[in-house]
Amino acid sequence: MLHRSAPLYLSLVTAIAGCAGGSSDRAFASSASYGSSGGAGGSAASAPMSGSYGGESSGGAMADSVASTPTSRPAMDMPSPVRASAPVAPGTMAVRRAEASPVAVGATAGGSAGMVAPTSVTVTTTTSVTTNVAPVIVEQQQTTAGLLTAATVGDHDRRNPYLEYLGRHSGERSMLRLDMSRRVRFRVLDGQGQPVNDASISVVGSGAQVAGRSHADGIWDFYPNLYGAQVGGTMSVHVRSSAGEAQASVNVPFGGDGQDVMVRLNGSSAGAPRVLDLGFAIDVTGSMGDELHYIHAELSNIVQRIQASVPGTTVRVGATFYRDRTDPVVVQQIPFTTNIPGFVSMMGTVSASGGGDYPEDMNAGLEAAMRRLQWSEGNAVRVLVVVADAPPQHYNDTQFTYREAMFDAASRGIRLLPVAASGADRSVEYLFRAMGASSGAPYVYLTDESGVGNPHMEADTDRVAVERFNGLLTRLVISDLRGQGMHEMIRDAQ
Repeated sequence: MLHRSAPLYLSLVTAIAGCAGGSSDRAFASSASYGSSGGAGGSAASAPMSGSYGGESSGGAMADSVASTPTSRPAMDMPSPVRASAPVAPGTMAVRRAEASPVAVGATAGGSAGMVAPTSVTVTTTTSVTTNVAPVIVEQQQTTAGLLTAATVGDHDRRNPYLEYLGRHSGERSMLRLDMSRRVRFRVLDGQGQPVNDASISVVGSGAQVAGRSHADGIWDFYPNLYGAQVGGTMSVHVRSSAGEAQASVNVPFGGDGQDVMVRLNGSSAGAPRVLDLGFAIDVTGSMGDELHYIHAELSNIVQRIQASVPGTTVRVGATFYRDRTDPVVVQQIPFTTNIPGFVSMMGTVSASGGGDYPEDMNAGLEAAMRRLQWSEGNAVRVLVVVADAPPQHYNDTQFTYREAMFDAASRGIRLLPVAASGADRSVEYLFRAMGASSGAPYVYLTDESGVGNPHMEADTDRVAVERFNGLLTRLVISDLRGQGMHEMIRDAQ
């Protein structure tokens, strides 16, 4: 086993081009077509889902481009949806109350998923070298999309419940150095009252200069305590976009939230974004084996549904896979590409292995995802889906941590969409909820309804609406592309 003090980066880009030929095209051709659903003028393939969120209605089943056969895992009957105030569509599994106490779980070694590893790869550290890797044969499990289940907690929308949650978890707040107890919300509109995406927002004062960028719903949430307890008082704000510029002074209280700040620019915005960067940062240590394989099976389905529901959108997908420093390869990446079949094929070569102890080098994964992936600039929706079951490992020489990832996301308009897998503990939940809230995204966690993976910890929240993961991620992204933001599913049980 090779030990090192710095991450080793393994690029998977060279094999994507080989997946762009006829076989990949046939994979897409074999997938069922899926018409636009939800929204004005759309028609769904089945009854639209009703709920207080802005996004896609989940329709009927859709064929996935990944070949599917029954898995070796015994099939589990999904629980029947409970009675609700509106008809329950296939995308929603159940509505239930969250458990009051955490579920004691542990990270255990799971099965590896994937394909035969390439015999020659390019390894990039400070210089580029070539090394040969012996072929690794792993068990091929094949699944269909729509098996994983998940739920959301929208802390950016439900501010008072989130403040109560923060009060119950002061230990995690101190350990992670993430104080989310102060917020000032900026909303940028154009001359017609439409949200402005990708507006640069600079907040200066108290010896600090904070950079933010609005999302497609025109919103950027500023959390002063992330930048220091001394940040507050009268601060100057400068907003700039293609719709114009504006300057103002705002009061940032030293205790509690400030008033929402609405900035109206004179010009017209560039309109709805037509580019989606959908990035993934995934823990691929041994305990993530089951869920990594199932997430892989969901991806083609998710992208197809996004493209069908928001026609004309260019979808770019990329991924970062990380382990820990004690593993031979710490970080692997697939650069952003529009070749979805090629991306899915390359992701199939990544297997879950290594780790050992509970924390992993999440910080190395976040740095690679934020700094090495080539994110689009301008009027685009940028989303980094972070999937993990363990907190970040602390290394004294780490220069880039989850805090820097949150700062980067704020300044570049990247939503951090966290997904907690089986084995996640309260520290993972706290970190992920802070990451989501800081970028206007809900906290997502996988649930036990699917029967996939080890037991999943319930979120510390007062309500839970369970959805299929592929439908959940699809509706969040579509809602964002339509300028409606990302919100949790809310359905009131009778």
